[in-house]
Amino acid sequence: MGLSSTGFINKKFIASVFLLVMLSAALLYADTSQVLPYNAVLADNVIDLRASSQLRTISNNKPGRVYTAADLKIGSVFINVDNEARKVVSIYENNGRTVIETIEPRPEEVFLDLFIPDFKVNLDRSNVDLSSLAEGVTLLPPEADKKDMLSSKFTAPSKIDKSVTWLETDPTMEGENIYIAFNMDIPLWPSSVSAAVIEGLEAYRDNAIEKDNEKKEEEGETPDSGDSNSLDMGTSGEVRLVGTLRLVNPTVTGGLKKPSITVSWVHDWWIIYHPVFHYKSGYAKAEFTAVQQFDFKLTGTVSLSAELKIPLYAVTVKYGSVELLMGFYAKIGLDGEISLSAEVSEYTKHKVGESCELEWHFLTVKFSGSQSNYLNFAFRPIVSASAELKAGLYLGASFEIAGISVIEAEGGGGAYISAEGYMEPMGIMGYDTGTGDYPSGIGSYGNFDDWILDLSAEAGAYAEIGAEILTIEIPLYDKKWPFWEWQKDWEW
Repeated sequence: MGLSSTGFINKKFIASVFLLVMLSAALLYADTSQVLPYNAVLADNVIDLRASSQLRTISNNKPGRVYTAADLKIGSVFINVDNEARKVVSIYENNGRTVIETIEPRPEEVFLDLFIPDFKVNLDRSNVDLSSLAEGVTLLPPEADKKDMLSSKFTAPSKIDKSVTWLETDPTMEGENIYIAFNMDIPLWPSSVSAAVIEGLEAYRDNAIEKDNEKKEEEGETPDSGDSNSLDMGTSGEVRLVGTLRLVNPTVTGGLKKPSITVSWVHDWWIIYHPVFHYKSGYAKAEFTAVQQFDFKLTGTVSLSAELKIPLYAVTVKYGSVELLMGFYAKIGLDGEISLSAEVSEYTKHKVGESCELEWHFLTVKFSGSQSNYLNFAFRPIVSASAELKAGLYLGASFEIAGISVIEAEGGGGAYISAEGYMEPMGIMGYDTGTGDYPSGIGSYGNFDDWILDLSAEAGAYAEIGAEILTIEIPLYDKKWPFWEWQKDWEW
């Protein structure tokens, strides 16, 4: 017989466990006021150790007495304070402590009756545990619409307005309520260059200056002081996820009935009274359906900044612990950023269901499962970069008391040149497919045959004044006068 096969039994047992887990999850998140009352009465032999019993032992239609751990013995079945059913297999002493070893009991050892009538529960915002939301994730209010969402369609290219939207992925969802929606703005990977790396770059610079001075001495030239110039460098990076996840019609259905056995005594004319066993099958079933759309942009950005100061003239005035330093110097600064983004729209319908018949001792027979999915996935990449180079003459001053900087200020100006650009496809690429009850879909669609490349640049003069008071930076004046501008875009 097939039931004698260990592999078959294991497979069916796993299926039964899966069904019970799905039903447990359904009851955990369901509003039980929407479900018919169900029986989950503990068997007479079960010891209930919970501080506040939800399923009390019943004897003659009356609650049983309250038990303690001292009532346990080998073979005892009990419910612990974590609401878990266990069966005692061993009790012994170890270093003055009593150790109780347990295993998981069989369902029929725990429940006298177990019945969950067929139910259907629609999940909504009340089922969301707000305390479990990650930082950067917010639950939108029921009245939220597209203007409240961080991303409802792709950023339109400059020439082509090709977008992937809720209605485009599934026209049948038009007019449906969005029961649950989350906005997400999460830095997945923030990073910056460590001080050790900066020190290494400065050491490399000092080494280069030293070698250059040695060469100048050999040629009879005057070497540099070695510390006249200062170089500040810094870089940082970030990978960020920004988008909106929407759920429509999340529904859980299911039911559970325990298999049972009854005995009747029969007397036939040819034999004395004998027992006849009557087995009644049970069942377990569960199904989860949901529709979701996740629109998001994943961006990776790296920023670089460098600043070189070349002192030209400096004056220092000291009076006791007060020091005033004024200097005239040239400054060259470079700031740049490069970003790679991917805009993604993912739309999915899920329907997962499992069912089986349960025979006595919870043996699973006539197991069946179904799964239907519809997926529409589309994306497009974007590359952008910008850089600015500034060079000018500055007058700076600092006021210190006892070595503590109180006020620092600088002002100056010069010339600058900046450039920026981006590259993006004029279309999208995606994949559309379905299984089970949903149509098979069209498969791959879209292309990246056509691209847009946009570049712009400008040059001009600038002036700026800034101050820092007790580590608080205060910009006072910042102005640019561009005298040359250029812009060009290509399509290919």
